[in-house]
Amino acid sequence: MFAADGGGGFAPVESAYAGTQTLRIEPSAIPEALAAFRAAFAQVSEKVTALNGLEVPSWADDPISDEAAMLFVERTNGGGADSASKCLHGYQQQLQAVISALESAQAAYTLTEGTNSAMWGKSPKA
Repeated sequence: MFAADGGGGFAPVESAYAGTQTLRIEPSAIPEALAAFRAAFAQVSEKVTALNGLEVPSWADDPISDEAAMLFVERTNGGGADSASKCLHGYQQQLQAVISALESAQAAYTLTEGTNSAMWGKSPKA
């Protein structure tokens, strides 16, 4: 049975959260946070690249598996807001925004604190 005939399909997925979130971080923790967010960004970027290059063969080389492969590609890389590609790309953009904000905060803190920035992440001597 073809999906167009009512066989198969996907249930819509609703986002659990769709608002602005705030990250508060101590200036001394910025370098480690930047490293963590940069690593996450690199991992997500690899997944985005892999997903964009994903080829889905027609499993049985018949009309039904042709349609299934086409629907799989549309669902994975298609235009739906909840497609895997759109979700990963959105996450990638959020990570980049956090990285940019942390870099700005680090630059501002370094400008304010000057040479004291060398003490970031080091506990004071007792």
